[in-house]
Amino acid sequence: MLELMITACVAGILLLTGLPSLQQFGRQQRMKAAIGQLQNDLMMGRSEAVMRNLAAVACPGNPSSGCSGIPDWADGWIVFSDANGDRQFQAGETLLRHGQHIENMNISGSAGRHEVRFFPNGSAPGSNGSITFCGLGGPAEARKLVISNLGRIRRDTAKDTDPVKCPISA
Repeated sequence: MLELMITACVAGILLLTGLPSLQQFGRQQRMKAAIGQLQNDLMMGRSEAVMRNLAAVACPGNPSSGCSGIPDWADGWIVFSDANGDRQFQAGETLLRHGQHIENMNISGSAGRHEVRFFPNGSAPGSNGSITFCGLGGPAEARKLVISNLGRIRRDTAKDTDPVKCPISA
């Protein structure tokens, strides 16, 4: 009986010391998955714009109501071919991707940029933009996607993220 109690105590101590690392690992994996999902959808939009010779738009929103007009991407997003060039998803336009709500994460676009547009040559007009991801790890673990004028999409750290944009902390 004594050996069983000692084994249980040792197992409990090992579990308690490893739990914070396991939680951090889980947070990092959720962050990578969210960033990867949006990055892949943006790259698909750019690729389709070039292939179809039509502008493509990615914006926060959903297929039923279109673009939300706000820079909050955490509730989901849509990527579509913008046949008429009005930056709004309508019947008759091709829905390319639909990203779902992501829990426990704030995903916000650059101020003043409520969508990402890709021209048929693959470029993204306007100024360089970024979409910041901040989850349970707070600003120290924040990441962002940076979209250049040429349409290149890359990942970067966002450790200088305003704590107001990361209200969820560990």
